[in-house]
Amino acid sequence: MQVIFHIDLNAFYASAEISRNPSLKGKPIVISGKSKRSIITTASYEARKYGIHSAMPLFQAKQLCKDLIILPADFELYHRLSNEFFTIIASYSEILEVASIDECYLDVTSIIQEKKIHPVVLAKDIQTKVYEQLNLQCSIGISPNKFLAKMASDMKKPMGITVLTRNNLKEVMWPLDIKDMFGIGKKTQPKLRAVGINTIGDLADYKNYDNLKKVIGKNALLVYRKANGIDTNPVDYGHNELKSVGNSTTLPADTNDEVYLKEVLSNLAKQVSTRALKRNLVSNSISITIKYTRFESVTRQTTVSKYINDYETILSTAKMLFDSNYNGRPVRLLGVSLNNTINKKNLKEQISIFEVEQQPNIKNENLDKLIDKINENFDHPLVTKASALSKKEKQPQKKYLK
Repeated sequence: MQVIFHIDLNAFYASAEISRNPSLKGKPIVISGKSKRSIITTASYEARKYGIHSAMPLFQAKQLCKDLIILPADFELYHRLSNEFFTIIASYSEILEVASIDECYLDVTSIIQEKKIHPVVLAKDIQTKVYEQLNLQCSIGISPNKFLAKMASDMKKPMGITVLTRNNLKEVMWPLDIKDMFGIGKKTQPKLRAVGINTIGDLADYKNYDNLKKVIGKNALLVYRKANGIDTNPVDYGHNELKSVGNSTTLPADTNDEVYLKEVLSNLAKQVSTRALKRNLVSNSISITIKYTRFESVTRQTTVSKYINDYETILSTAKMLFDSNYNGRPVRLLGVSLNNTINKKNLKEQISIFEVEQQPNIKNENLDKLIDKINENFDHPLVTKASALSKKEKQPQKKYLK
């Protein structure tokens, strides 16, 4: 039986602000504009205790909580943390489907089978790693299919882990109100209630199928099957290529032993290269993260002259960034990433005629054609083969481009 996780970052935008500014922890905060017409994007769990929720007008929220902290959205921060989150999740399994900026599906079937690990133990490990590295909380639903996993992840927040299968859905899911059914919109709910369908159990009851079909139409069978825990949709990892490939590790103990730290960088570079090669991904942007304390870290990025995924280039670049930015303090965590990755089959690089000798697949006749093409618009030859090949020697070797 397959095992699917649905992993959902809890109150993501608010949690992202707390991860950057720990003094906000435990306080009622919302992400919103500050005009009279502003709508709340995200509310922290402390704000939700006052009845505040997303899509609520800000003026109403301020009436409910006088001490409400209002913060503007910082999408650069959210996207960076989102990428780091998905990078962590992808280190467990490549069969990952991004559902939105703060949630994803993960097929962990092979991990469970190969490592003989219990799904709940694996889920706890993921939660711990996300929290330790990003200071973000996540809830995880564990099920044999995507729909049940999504339903399960919503049942315990924050930092909840819920197992939902066809064996326990009658007790756990069927008593829930139809408003809690993923895929049932607000406009559909009153129509269903009007025909006596109030719970997910009612949706799963075949005696209500005719009424369900009258309300929902052609999608009635799909809803009926999902209410009964049946969903055959696979985790679709084909349409969302990873935008970055990275690996990080929390060290057993904080250390400033540079020999050891560079050994760690070497292992991380090897992992990143292996994952990128496996997915045929390349990049010309490499970054490292040096984390000194739970709340203090440095991330530095540079570009290289070609799109690569080989271990040697990744490692040499990571070491260069480390040497340029490490301040000698004990390190808690190290990370290495390839950023803005693309599939190698989509890569279109312009080949310089000055690099022809380094391109074993380019024949001399191809160079001749290129030179003829350049010269055809001039009365006298502008470029000769000899001059083209000799100019490469005058080019300064620049391995790293800022």
